[in-house]
Amino acid sequence: MPPADGSPTSPSLLLYFDASVLYGSDDGTPTSAAVGFLVEDGTTTVIERSLAVDAFVSSAHLEYRALLEAVRAVEAYPTTVTSLHVHGDADAVLRAVDPTAAATPSDRVVRRRVDAIHECVADVPVVTYRAVERGENERAHRLARAGHER
Repeated sequence: MPPADGSPTSPSLLLYFDASVLYGSDDGTPTSAAVGFLVEDGTTTVIERSLAVDAFVSSAHLEYRALLEAVRAVEAYPTTVTSLHVHGDADAVLRAVDPTAAATPSDRVVRRRVDAIHECVADVPVVTYRAVERGENERAHRLARAGHER
């Protein structure tokens, strides 16, 4: 129910992200990369995207890219967000972006992405990060794979 002044309520959002790399017949040459993510407000999906990625360094870098694209979408969300709960199956990525974890990436590109992710969520009062099993992240995984078709 909206507040008495008629302004929209500030939602708590759930974010799921993933990345996907397709390899050639030699199983070693990447042929396509994509990311996918979805954001839910607890009852419905409010943002859902699949994006092809032209250039990438590694699948780990691609996971950071997936999270960055997702938080950029949340930053552009038309309503103030009171909390954001980030879920993914890339545990190292989640530890690197979680300010409560003691992980600091040594890679310059990754540090820039981590900083950009932090900037995107800076105005959100509560942000949590949780690693989940592939099954719980299956929809984001399917969205990432769909990005290869774009």
